[in-house]
Amino acid sequence: MNDCVLQVENLGKCFKIYQNPWDRAREWLNFNKTCYHQPFWSFRNIFFKVKRGHFFGIIGQNGAGKSTLLKIITGILTPTEGTYQLNGKVLSLLELGTDFNFALTGRENAIARSKLLGFPPDYIQTRLPEIIDFSELGDFFDRPVKLYSSGMKARLAFSLFTFLDCDVLILDEVLAVGDIFFHQKCYARLEELIKKKVTIILVTHNLATVRQFCDEILLLHRGQQIFLGDPKQGLVKYHQLRTSPLSLTSPFPTQRKPVEPKGANSTQDFFWPTDDNLIAFECSTFNSAQLLRYGMCDEAGQLSTTFEQGEKIWFCCEFLVKETLAVPLVSMSITNKFNVLVHSKSSYQHQAKVPTCVEGGSLLRFCRQVKLSIGAGDYVLGVFLGVIDEDIYKAIDELPSVEINRHISIRDAYSRVGVFSVRIPYGITEESHWGICNLAGDCQVQVVNVSED
Repeated sequence: MNDCVLQVENLGKCFKIYQNPWDRAREWLNFNKTCYHQPFWSFRNIFFKVKRGHFFGIIGQNGAGKSTLLKIITGILTPTEGTYQLNGKVLSLLELGTDFNFALTGRENAIARSKLLGFPPDYIQTRLPEIIDFSELGDFFDRPVKLYSSGMKARLAFSLFTFLDCDVLILDEVLAVGDIFFHQKCYARLEELIKKKVTIILVTHNLATVRQFCDEILLLHRGQQIFLGDPKQGLVKYHQLRTSPLSLTSPFPTQRKPVEPKGANSTQDFFWPTDDNLIAFECSTFNSAQLLRYGMCDEAGQLSTTFEQGEKIWFCCEFLVKETLAVPLVSMSITNKFNVLVHSKSSYQHQAKVPTCVEGGSLLRFCRQVKLSIGAGDYVLGVFLGVIDEDIYKAIDELPSVEINRHISIRDAYSRVGVFSVRIPYGITEESHWGICNLAGDCQVQVVNVSED
């Protein structure tokens, strides 16, 4: 049995961009002797193989060419150059619910789609009980799809396609809608399919999914293949592209020997990740200091972008100081996808030991351990560098917070340094909760029998 189900070699897709419809007609009428269009390459020079039974992820920012690549693999579009070979039956769920006939019921759509996909007439009847049970649509399964919400369409589409036999299942952001409980069912179903040696190719922006499920990932950026291989390394590269799009080389700069300022923590008791667990950060605009590198590491000091609720992690950053600074104050912030500030705390609020002066040319490092008692989701890490006079800092325990903040001068602010994901751990733990954050406390339950008079 051939272990490779998909092989892509030198694949590329070019679109013709016309200024107006008349230019297309002019080009056609002169038999393409005169060019009236601008070529636009969605992607080019793509090479990869996918093994049978593997979970293969395709990631990249919007416009990278991910969806176009899937449309070529599934036969919707033809490639401009290169070849690809698929071995086995392929099912694709690209644009959720768009193939449904809204006038038909969920049941009628399931039957119609299975026939269009080439399954025997009686095949879908044997699968309907599982599809109905998994979708949890109840009576709506026999009602017109035009009455469905987006979440209900997602349930119908995912339930249908994952209970039809295939060798390769291609999914494009199909879990972007629906509640978290249905997401859990979907991922459990995908794991069942992997055990049955079904190959799954997934395009997603959900980095937690990539880290947890994918055996291998392909990273696209502006139509280029940037990385192919281990998900952990690929996610590091993905974060580097988001924060420093000008750098596609090694993310780790040459190690510099830090100039340890007088009065700072000794290097013996200071946690600092190794070079391969740090991400380079490039920014053309800075004032007093330039942010060079940052890291988001687990308790073992290993770089990661996905963590569980309640897990303790390290946030680290390194500045190259350009000019002599007074007492430095470093703070980190965590914001969610709605730009809501979930948490922010400064080194002075930790009462951390800091130098009274930092000379230009020194490296200033900040590292903080945080317990992620926050809700599941994607978060953005921010880093800020400020200074305060030595006299004010010496009296910091005696001054109110409002007075302290008035004397802090923000020198450099990086509100979008990196992105990380928090997922719900399996089973019930003391960190299990809903909402933005976990509030510590206890609860009691009591039953009181009220006797009748």
